[in-house]
Amino acid sequence: MYYEHERIVDYAECGVDARLKPGMILNYLQDAATDHCFQLGISGIDLLPQNLAWVIYRYYLSIHRYPGWKEQLFITTWRYPAGNLYELREFKVRDSRGNELITAKSAWILTRLDTRKPVRLKNNLPERVMTGEQFSIENDFADLPEPVEAGEPRTFWVRMHDLDFNRHVNNSIYPIWAMESVPPQTLDACLPSEISILYQGEAVFGDRVTVFADPLAENPAPAYLHTIYNTGRKTGPITRLLTRWAPVEAFG
Repeated sequence: MYYEHERIVDYAECGVDARLKPGMILNYLQDAATDHCFQLGISGIDLLPQNLAWVIYRYYLSIHRYPGWKEQLFITTWRYPAGNLYELREFKVRDSRGNELITAKSAWILTRLDTRKPVRLKNNLPERVMTGEQFSIENDFADLPEPVEAGEPRTFWVRMHDLDFNRHVNNSIYPIWAMESVPPQTLDACLPSEISILYQGEAVFGDRVTVFADPLAENPAPAYLHTIYNTGRKTGPITRLLTRWAPVEAFG
């Protein structure tokens, strides 16, 4: 089942060039997905009394054009339970003329809040959302290169503002940290055209995270492999990302 979500780009969501900020795109997609899940009775709020929560695992975004202030957008999204473990979700963002601006795909895992362990979808979701008409989504997320961590790291402290209602850093914050870690000359002249994310851990209020941005040998546009660590925990990366950038003028 397709779900349609309509919105207008607000002033506070735009950057210095009056375009939608890259980090806001994930918030738009999250709002559309959450509204769809709420309609189906499987949103985070619905699952909380069952000691269950959705956890993001993968994200891939392809950005063809950044919408501007006051622009009307139409977001289409649909879900597909894959292999009884992953909840795949796809998005298409169009303007008022029907032009496709952004496409995205995500993979989610249903987990128990007390143990953080994944659970089977068919055993924990209503039968009506597991059967009936389903629009297939390919689970074709590309592997990310292994981290190098040769660049100069950036450090960020987790703010209360960064948390979702499960009291963990919201999935939209990690790409913001990654983008803030690229060289100033890239930030001045370019915008992300592709963002691929692998979520592997978590951060909470008061944590300190360290972000590496290693340039990849791709021409002519820059690309970076980002590795994010929770500095206070002796674990591996909590998030890895690959971003590809294009000159601002390439987005129209």
